[in-house]
Amino acid sequence: MNVRYGFVSNSSSTSFIITNKTAQPVNLVEFVIENRHLIDEFNALYNEYHSFENVVESARRRYFVLQPGDTECVFGDADGDLIGEIFDYVLREGGESNRFTWQFNGFLR
Repeated sequence: MNVRYGFVSNSSSTSFIITNKTAQPVNLVEFVIENRHLIDEFNALYNEYHSFENVVESARRRYFVLQPGDTECVFGDADGDLIGEIFDYVLREGGESNRFTWQFNGFLR
């Protein structure tokens, strides 16, 4: 049995601002690949195991494009996909990688 600590709701979703720092559009799969450590953080924090390959496939099915500059993205358990479940929690603290920054924008109910 997996136990999740912290904020949990069956219908939670969270809005984030992801900034694509490049001059070219990039898709969500590229964000996942560049920030693979987020999957490891989620797995460690919630004592779960989601493979990198499964998370990439979940992002591929969503096919979301991040244009240069700021893009509002919503992730949540209510999405019913793996990328929504993971990113709803691990993006909340904000962060930065080579091509992206992300920050919490607000809870949606």
